[in-house]
Amino acid sequence: MASADSRPQLSLSSAPLSGAGSAESEAQIQALVAAVLRQMLAVPAQPSPLADASSAPAPSRSDDAPIRPGRIERVVAEVVEELWRQAPLPTGRPLPGLDRLAEPAMLPAWTKSTPSRIAVGRAGLRYPTSTYLHLRADHGVAKEAVASVASPEFVRSLGAVELRTKAADLQTFLLEPNQGRQLDDASLQRLRSEATRGADVQIILADGLSAWAAEHNSGLLGALQAELTAAGFSFGKPIFVHRARIAVADQIGVELGAKATVIGLGERPGLGTGDSLSLYLAWNPKMGQDNAEKNCISNVRPAGISVGAAAKLAVQILSRAKELGQGGLAVAAPQRTY
Repeated sequence: MASADSRPQLSLSSAPLSGAGSAESEAQIQALVAAVLRQMLAVPAQPSPLADASSAPAPSRSDDAPIRPGRIERVVAEVVEELWRQAPLPTGRPLPGLDRLAEPAMLPAWTKSTPSRIAVGRAGLRYPTSTYLHLRADHGVAKEAVASVASPEFVRSLGAVELRTKAADLQTFLLEPNQGRQLDDASLQRLRSEATRGADVQIILADGLSAWAAEHNSGLLGALQAELTAAGFSFGKPIFVHRARIAVADQIGVELGAKATVIGLGERPGLGTGDSLSLYLAWNPKMGQDNAEKNCISNVRPAGISVGAAAKLAVQILSRAKELGQGGLAVAAPQRTY
């Protein structure tokens, strides 16, 4: 067994951290975790293929835990990835599971056609190391997305009426879904005093299960307004709701007397898909409206359906619902071609 003197000596900065919950302190802690891991594993610092600041969820705000589990998980996966990439690998040996393909010539086309992990092979009974590490990192991104909070700057840029549900904090929002389906008393009063009444369509944006998705697809509001205008629909002043579930649109639509509501909010994220948004459309909204009377457009994200295409499809559905006097299953959604 190695003696204590032979262990790697850690030379980390002793500068005090900023206030708990701040973006600065969170960045310092992430750097500290990475530095400790690299020195323990004797891995020199270098850019990681998993580390992409442009695709990472925004830091948490002061009303959430200062460091979320997903962030540490992602940092650990990134550092271990660095170590793995430097290790010598055997060559000339086919990857088990990919050596008996019926159509091997089709494999490149298949893997390029989807972001899903297909034809990754195996290592014994397990995933290959690279696949496992990327799964862990993507899982960390998904956990971060659930805990992300919309920045005040983003909400102000929308020019929206800012509201909150009865979910007072993130834990309540996740564990008690009904609290996210109703506005709190102060927001209900603000809705009645500041929002537009009697519009054809009320546009609502919300964080849902990924505030990061709302910010990452920020062009949705403008795209919806342009398509609605072109189709002859009036629309009210936009609304943004914090910690919102889909059904909060029912209450908003009823209160404002809107003919229809469109709510865009973050989907429950999958592995590495924390930027995915869904649109839910309801014609003639009412409290407790059944999902069969609503329409959904999901996977709105740069790697899925663009905000422009989603907005166009949403207005096509609303136009059909207007003709029929009802939405949901009664509406035959226009077919999309890819």
